[in-house]
Amino acid sequence: MQQTVEGVMTNRKGSRMGGLGKLSDFGKISKPKQELEQETTSSLEKVDKKELEASPPGREQLEPEKLVNINVKITRTQHTWLSQTARTVRDNNNTPVAPSERVFPQHLIGIAIDLLQDTDINWSQIKNVEDLRQQLKL
Repeated sequence: MQQTVEGVMTNRKGSRMGGLGKLSDFGKISKPKQELEQETTSSLEKVDKKELEASPPGREQLEPEKLVNINVKITRTQHTWLSQTARTVRDNNNTPVAPSERVFPQHLIGIAIDLLQDTDINWSQIKNVEDLRQQLKL
């Protein structure tokens, strides 16, 4: 159904938001895609040149690896130990620590994985948890 408002023909169904268009189009950029790519590329080139000059030669800048969730079953005793140990490490700081630098149980688990990766265990010989415990002398 069309309606005339102040001499302008409008579609009544589309004029609910005062002619703003669809809500799903809100926030979309009206610049052509090619123009945006050129602007982004030119601004990145300016920044990259400065950053490359500042970084030491031969060292690659590593991006942090993306974290993934895992569901691990541990005993209540292990859970309590992890929580208490992480709390102890956090409490060792006399000054406030940024949230991104605080130690939590997942950080301790990550470090345990690093330790396992760093051992001289022949993983092709390990058949079960007991074999691993014996190799680690636990």
